[in-house]
Amino acid sequence: MTQTNELTRQHLPKKKGLDMLKGIAISGIFLYHLIPSVFPGGFLGVPLFFVLSGYLMYTTSVPYLETNSFPALDYYKKRISRLIPPLFLMVMLTCCVMTLTHSRQMIGIREQILSIFLGYNNWWQIAQDASYFSRLTGASPFTHLWFLGVEMQFYLIWPLLFYLYKKSFRLPGRKRACFFFLIPAFLSLAAMICLYHPGSDPSRVYYGTDTMGFTLFLGMFLGALRHNYPVLCTPVSRKRQLPVFSGMFGITLLLFLLVKGSNSFLYLGGMFVISVFFAVMILFTENQRTLAQELPLASQTALLGKYSYNIYLWHYPVIVLLLTAFH
Repeated sequence: MTQTNELTRQHLPKKKGLDMLKGIAISGIFLYHLIPSVFPGGFLGVPLFFVLSGYLMYTTSVPYLETNSFPALDYYKKRISRLIPPLFLMVMLTCCVMTLTHSRQMIGIREQILSIFLGYNNWWQIAQDASYFSRLTGASPFTHLWFLGVEMQFYLIWPLLFYLYKKSFRLPGRKRACFFFLIPAFLSLAAMICLYHPGSDPSRVYYGTDTMGFTLFLGMFLGALRHNYPVLCTPVSRKRQLPVFSGMFGITLLLFLLVKGSNSFLYLGGMFVISVFFAVMILFTENQRTLAQELPLASQTALLGKYSYNIYLWHYPVIVLLLTAFH
């Protein structure tokens, strides 16, 4: 028990720094949905969220590396209790508004709702040939929940992935076990490159668990790499913290302002490179204990990140329903 508590203290993430990154991610996504002409790359907040999710899956599981079991049922219960109640509230209230306004978007809503709560909405949208990059007018207010489908699928398979990783971790050369997560990451990247057709709508490879999975695997790899090689936990000097993070934030802002979802380079390796950059950004933020206290607007951004899940759930249906009402 003492060893487990010590591992927890050492490896659970410093929440405010990661909340700050979540705040940056949700800001990009919100601005993309609200004013896509100004922030055409704001959707890149999604891969940032995915890398963070993979990282957190690993770091919160570290205490169980040296044990003979993993509390899979408790893990599932915690995820369900965190995700489903606010999701249920948002979906039901949105459906009530659409019913009262006699919205045409209620047509065929049952299949869509089923896909949302069973965690395969991204695949349902692929089957419907739905586009993430089309204009919001006439779009489903639940289009953004493809993201939650991918997350739920990875939550489902994480206990198995972690079990396989533990087996590798207990072999000779255990430090190198972290590279286990790079195998599916590169397979996922290969799937994106192979399935993408330049000039066509990229929604299939953007929605796919198979083609976007590398973002989460990179986060897992980062968590394992940082755990196995403590030298990667070394902070930079305090006088360099602000300039380095400001540079990273500046690059992220440029990505939000300049990248378009139709750009072929994203699906031919660019999204992978950007996700690696986000992983480096997470690594840097985790290593700087005082960074979140010293940055301007850090507390406000961290507050956005703390409530990012609820913001994510509600912002898109509100935008879509308001646009529908005024058209």
